[in-house]
Amino acid sequence: MKIETILVPTDFSEHADRAFEIALHLASTFGSRLELIHAYDFGQWVTLYEVTFAERAGEKIRLEAAARLQPFMDRARANGLDVSTLVVLGSPSEIIIERANETKADLIVMGTRGRSAVTQLFLGSVAARTLQMAPCPVLTIAAHCETHERPIDPRESGTTEA
Repeated sequence: MKIETILVPTDFSEHADRAFEIALHLASTFGSRLELIHAYDFGQWVTLYEVTFAERAGEKIRLEAAARLQPFMDRARANGLDVSTLVVLGSPSEIIIERANETKADLIVMGTRGRSAVTQLFLGSVAARTLQMAPCPVLTIAAHCETHERPIDPRESGTTEA
C-alpha cells in the first residue's frame, strides 16, 4: 500500500495534536503529502435571526483557525513535506469524508476523545462517523496515547528476560 496523501482533521485539542505528531511521523517515513483540515459547524445553535451573527463569527473562526494551523504547516515544511490546509464551515465528519474523497486520501489520522459508548450513542462522534463512512483507512489516536520522538526499543521497556 502506498501512502501518498494523509488527511489530518484537527479541532486543536490535545488528542488532535497527538494525531498530528503521528501523521507527521508517517508522512516523513513514507514521503506523504499532508492535508490539515479544520471543520466547524454552528449546527442547531444558529436560527434564522442569527444568520448575520453566524457569518461574522464564521469569518473570525476561519481567521483564527488558519492562524492556529500555521505552526503545524511550518513543522511539516521543516520536515520537507508538502502540506496544505483547509478551514471550512460544515459538519466535521461530512467535511472529512468529502475531502478524503476529493483528495483521494490514502489515510486519515485523527484524534478521538475516548467518549463512552453511551455518550457516543446520544451525542455522536466525529471519529465514529468518519470510521463508518471513510473511503480509506482511518487511524484514530486515543486521548491517552503517548507519542515518542524515536521508536521504542523493547530493551528499554523495563522488563527483563528470564
